[in-house]
Amino acid sequence: MQKLSLNDFRKALNPLFLERLLKQYGISLTDQIIRGFSEDKSPIIRINTLKTDTRTIMAYLRDKNILFERIPFLENSLIIRNQNEKSFEDLDIYKKGEIYFQSISSQLPIKFLNPQSGEKVLDIAAAPGSKTTQIGIAMQNKGEIVANEIDQIRHERLKYNLEKQGVTIVKTILGDGINIGNTYVNYFDRVLVDVPCSAEGRINLHEPRSYRFWSEKNIRDNVKIQKKLLESGIKSLRSGGFLAYSTCTLSPEENEEMISWAIKTFPEVKLFPISLGVKYQLPTLNGVIKAMPSKISEGFFVALLKKM
Repeated sequence: MQKLSLNDFRKALNPLFLERLLKQYGISLTDQIIRGFSEDKSPIIRINTLKTDTRTIMAYLRDKNILFERIPFLENSLIIRNQNEKSFEDLDIYKKGEIYFQSISSQLPIKFLNPQSGEKVLDIAAAPGSKTTQIGIAMQNKGEIVANEIDQIRHERLKYNLEKQGVTIVKTILGDGINIGNTYVNYFDRVLVDVPCSAEGRINLHEPRSYRFWSEKNIRDNVKIQKKLLESGIKSLRSGGFLAYSTCTLSPEENEEMISWAIKTFPEVKLFPISLGVKYQLPTLNGVIKAMPSKISEGFFVALLKKM
């Protein structure tokens, strides 16, 4: 099979999308982003510390001759180097819910939200439950989690993943997250607003269906939903509480401009600076994280807000 060049990948993208990237980041960074879109992602496993521990899983993997690498900023996660996800399906650690495949970009919002045992936490758009289960594990199954999902099929998937990973402190709600703020006013200690988005960060240039959907209209439509969900999340957050806003897209309208809008619209909300201290970060607002697509991560955005 002929190897595709960087220029081939450029031509595959919507010209308007490419123009937007060049305007935001210039030629050099845009080329790095495109290379990231063309990389085959290494599988990432998160260890379920409700059922096992990282040392035990590492010993198991060594015994199976599965190569892995630790992630300095995610202590209970491993990069798998010589296997794909499918090869894990028959392994006991997978069947028992002792491990879970979850990308770095999916895990980081919870790292910065930092939920604690005994707290009340909201996941406003929760399915399939990757982040919900991560929250429950971080809380050691102590406290209260409300996980909301609007789609019936995805809601069932959420419940399945909660059961498989043994997270028992979750109340699931099948409904529209924009209503949560009126139901749970000033209630939660921490809120995750991981919103539906244009998914630019998840583009895989080997899979045309991942980028053929792209349009500026799609971005505008997502922004309308994102504002409503973010407003609902802010309403539901108690004074002194923290809210993590995250997307898997690079679009400034859905990221930096959304945070600027929230701070301007809700004076009680302030940006709480976070940083990762690793390479692959794109230029963005001070105190937020915008990661470049790479071999180990999708492109994503995370900001942490505090309600004063």
